[in-house]
Amino acid sequence: MQRSGRDDRDETTRPGDRLFWRVAAASVALAIVTLIVSQLASPPELRPPPGALPRMRQPPANMPQLLRSLGVGSLIWYMCIASVPVFFWVARRLPLDRARWVPAVATSLVVVVAMATLTALLQYRVSYHGSPMAPRLSSYLIVGFIAAVLPFVTVAAAAYAVDARIRAHERALDAERLRTQLAESRLEALTAQLQPHFLFNTLQGISTLISRDPVAADEMLADLSDLLREVLRRGDRREVPLCEELRVLQSYLDISRRRFGERLSIDIDVTRPIDDALVPFFILQPLVENALQHGIASHAGPGRIGISARREGHRLALIVTDDGPGTATPDAGRGIGLANTRARLAELYGQEQSFELRRTPLGFEAKITLPYSSAPRTTPPIAS
Repeated sequence: MQRSGRDDRDETTRPGDRLFWRVAAASVALAIVTLIVSQLASPPELRPPPGALPRMRQPPANMPQLLRSLGVGSLIWYMCIASVPVFFWVARRLPLDRARWVPAVATSLVVVVAMATLTALLQYRVSYHGSPMAPRLSSYLIVGFIAAVLPFVTVAAAAYAVDARIRAHERALDAERLRTQLAESRLEALTAQLQPHFLFNTLQGISTLISRDPVAADEMLADLSDLLREVLRRGDRREVPLCEELRVLQSYLDISRRRFGERLSIDIDVTRPIDDALVPFFILQPLVENALQHGIASHAGPGRIGISARREGHRLALIVTDDGPGTATPDAGRGIGLANTRARLAELYGQEQSFELRRTPLGFEAKITLPYSSAPRTTPPIAS
């Protein structure tokens, strides 16, 4: 399950990675094209005279000169910074997907052309305002436009690359949120399916006592009412302290004692500090019900059920045993209760849990192991 989720996240982030490298490659290509075009498209009045040696620039003597040589302080820098919100707004409204890439590219090119033209006009105004050596505006706009196009294209490309990564991350979060919601829905459905199962079995046991022992049937109904009250009090909690799980189970055990009478003996072996370990709510009931059905009700003699919990390193083991004949094979005749238990454990803990059913020399054993974690103590431990 975890590996599948990681693969899904990889699939959602790869489109953003591909777009990022495509944008980087396109930016390099545009830089080369801009350099070539700027050399070919320069007007005559801005070119050096024929035969003149190219002017050698002196190395920067101080930090301000170094920054100016890198373009810091240039009007293009400020215009690029001012245009960042515009390009991000376009990227968010028109993403580069299969359905909208044409209007996205067209809109971005329009914004690039508009910003580059505006920057060239402002540069001409700032550089040559009132100067007698000012070149013609039409001639300067060609060079100024070409020089400003690449920075704005880079900003637009960076905006789309960042937006692609953001969208990939959002898709990964949405996919993970959907998987969590589906898992929670399935877990709730399994729990809701399990509770009617034990309720039907309990009502069937009460119906058999109504004519034979009305007093015992009435007491079983009272115990069932207490049990249902505890189930409804749980709310939507997935896990509860083991002591609380045992308190809920106690009502079911009282019902079972009235059903089987003196035939049934129950031993509970859970001590501090294990009784504050977190366990799935209502996880012991189907194990006890299985032991009653296949270990006690399957023969006429007395029977014993054992409920124990122990810590095994960083894991918690929950064990329910019975001394009945059971079935020929461990999984034979096991119904919806154990199937739901397996599904609930898999949904909650994945590969970190195990559920084993096996024959023993004394009867039958059901064992659950899960990661050990404890909760603050709010209730006293349950005594057997």
